[in-house]
Amino acid sequence: MEPHKHCHICGTSIPTEENLCSEKCKDEYDKLLKKRRNRVYLIYALMAVFLALVLFQMYGG
Repeated sequence: MEPHKHCHICGTSIPTEENLCSEKCKDEYDKLLKKRRNRVYLIYALMAVFLALVLFQMYGG
């Protein structure tokens, strides 16, 4: 058996220098990254709102 890796999306065997097996998997991977990035932005926004509310409660009244 020659050295190989597996596609991060579908698990298909691929050469060691590749990460994904096809354009379809690359598109899926890009969608996954975009979804994760948006989730992180949402968490940051919620933390900012929470901090603003706490500061308002402490100093605004």
